[in-house]
Amino acid sequence: MFLKTQTSEDRLRIWREVRQKNFSTEQEILNEFSEIKILSRYLDYYTPSSWPTPFEIVSEGYLCCSGVTILITVILINKGFITSDQLLFPVISNNTTGDSGIVLLNNDNVYNFTPGKIESWEYVKDNSTIFQIHKLDKNKLSYWL
Repeated sequence: MFLKTQTSEDRLRIWREVRQKNFSTEQEILNEFSEIKILSRYLDYYTPSSWPTPFEIVSEGYLCCSGVTILITVILINKGFITSDQLLFPVISNNTTGDSGIVLLNNDNVYNFTPGKIESWEYVKDNSTIFQIHKLDKNKLSYWL
């Protein structure tokens, strides 16, 4: 989907195409993002107020674990798969992949812990170090959508 070697314009064109797709399942969305090569940390995952918008993530190629989680979250919200008003973003160190960053926790399902899969919260707790959990009001993140 996205490659760091692509131009900003190419990544933004792909992002527009993904946002316009009709997804019938969460799994279809995760499949779109599963081939992205997770890069080293770009975002300060401890400070949500510093997180860039999805367009900045795509344009600048901030394709770290946290950046990809934000992109997945935006698509899940826009396509109606996440309806809760509060979003939970655990900050984790993944013991299986070696990645660190935020993942999305929704109804005991965790997104972007394992590329292309929805994992249980229990599985994530058993296979990672959890440093903290950010609780964000979805309405305050309207600049993402």
